[in-house]
Amino acid sequence: MREYVSPSSAVLDMGCGNGRAGGPLVLSCGGRYVGVDISQTAVAAAREIGLDARVIEDASALPFAAETFDFVLSIEVFEHLFRPDLAVAEIARVLRPGGTAVITVPNVAYWRHRVDLAIFGRWNPYGDDQSVQAPWRDPHIRFFNRASLARMLDQSGFDSVAVRGHGGAFLRDLPGLRRLGSGNVSRGYLALERLVPALFASRLHAVASHGVVKH
Repeated sequence: MREYVSPSSAVLDMGCGNGRAGGPLVLSCGGRYVGVDISQTAVAAAREIGLDARVIEDASALPFAAETFDFVLSIEVFEHLFRPDLAVAEIARVLRPGGTAVITVPNVAYWRHRVDLAIFGRWNPYGDDQSVQAPWRDPHIRFFNRASLARMLDQSGFDSVAVRGHGGAFLRDLPGLRRLGSGNVSRGYLALERLVPALFASRLHAVASHGVVKH
């Protein structure tokens, strides 16, 4: 955020929720914040903490003119959308030339998810605490690994896409050993996560630049 957002930046938080995730980040960098969400309750909560938040009907039809924003943030939103590719195209449309989007999603190929499916035969969409017992009603309906997220962004008009990862751990995500891994993640694990985010990161974050001339 500090690299891409300055006091002159117009920033869109797409799927802002109550604003407490993206709002403080943007404001700490001096950016001019606008948040949008389909939930009236969430938008009302964001407004209560002083944020410019607005209700929208569809992430694939944003109520803004083309090239309105310098930066777009979307935290854990795409896994909830039937057509995330259309939402990405809208992000590209409302970004100014040279603008950047940062998008985060859960990593379906995280090592723990692979263990659950391969060894236990258990599909866990990881949307809430009922995901294992009732995955059919889970709020996560689209699933991404590093390659598919990068491919979707590439095909949506972005000129430069980098997908990395964060949020992974070892002991914390082993059944029966979570209490031992409740502290900081080891430097060794963080190195693995940086080296192979497709396997060791529980969350993926993409940095996509728009209107950048390729060399």
